[in-house]
Amino acid sequence: MYVLLFGKDALVIDPCVEPAEIEEKDLSIKAVLLTHGHFDHISEADAFVKKFACPVYVSAEDSEMLPSSEKNHSSYFGMNVKVDSVTTVYNKESYDQCDFGIQEPFTLQIFKTPGHTSGSVCLLFTFENDGPRKYMFTGDTLFSLSIGRTDLGGSDRDMRRSLDMLSDMDEDIICFPGHGEKTSIGREKKYNPYMNM
Repeated sequence: MYVLLFGKDALVIDPCVEPAEIEEKDLSIKAVLLTHGHFDHISEADAFVKKFACPVYVSAEDSEMLPSSEKNHSSYFGMNVKVDSVTTVYNKESYDQCDFGIQEPFTLQIFKTPGHTSGSVCLLFTFENDGPRKYMFTGDTLFSLSIGRTDLGGSDRDMRRSLDMLSDMDEDIICFPGHGEKTSIGREKKYNPYMNM
């Protein structure tokens, strides 16, 4: 889980931890953004909605996974994870700060990167203050020196296409994967064997 701070406002990405720590920091959560619909990335979405009355965004392709423990694969691991909150589908390529009521200027681009799931997305935030800074939350599409598995509703062919698209992006983009350490597009292009197949 990631919490992107804008002063006292925040966006939560892939909520898998209860919001107790965030409550202590007196933050206002403006939205929950999901990179895909697997149980380990959605498990606390309802808790955030209940506490902060914030919207939950997900791709159209993965939206049906949220209320189903079978489709989000939690039942496969002996759990019963479901999201009962109403969700909003990503319905355009880019969002600006007005969509979330955040004052700090930024641009959010949502890139469809199927492969891990059919509706996986990568979330690219660009901040222009003090020069452009780009941070991408890659979910389980791209890891440091690895990639996400494709055997839980994914596709090897789609993953290959998604990796090809990511490899064409700016090498200075800092990537925050769903698991493991942060990396960059440039580092992955150079050292990740899956980006060079």
